[in-house]
Amino acid sequence: MNSIHRMGVLIASLATAVVVAGSFVAQGYAAGQQAQAQSAALAGGGAATLAPVTIYVSPASTPSTVQVTPNNPPAQQPQVIHVIVPSQGGDDGGSDH
Repeated sequence: MNSIHRMGVLIASLATAVVVAGSFVAQGYAAGQQAQAQSAALAGGGAATLAPVTIYVSPASTPSTVQVTPNNPPAQQPQVIHVIVPSQGGDDGGSDH
């Protein structure tokens, strides 16, 4: 790419960034002016015309009390472990004859 093309792309990028940033600034300024106008209108007499409102709140009922009694866990039978050892051949324990 030639240096003149690079310079054109750089200038176009900077111009785009300036336009986008400028639009954000303009929107922020306009929103600020609108908010200021609304607050001035409310402070001028809008708040004096509102009547006070009384709100009655009934207290919440007390929850019922639950008594928890700790119980012992049920008795369990001990676990029986069976060990089977294979025989190495030979006699099964019969008589000696």
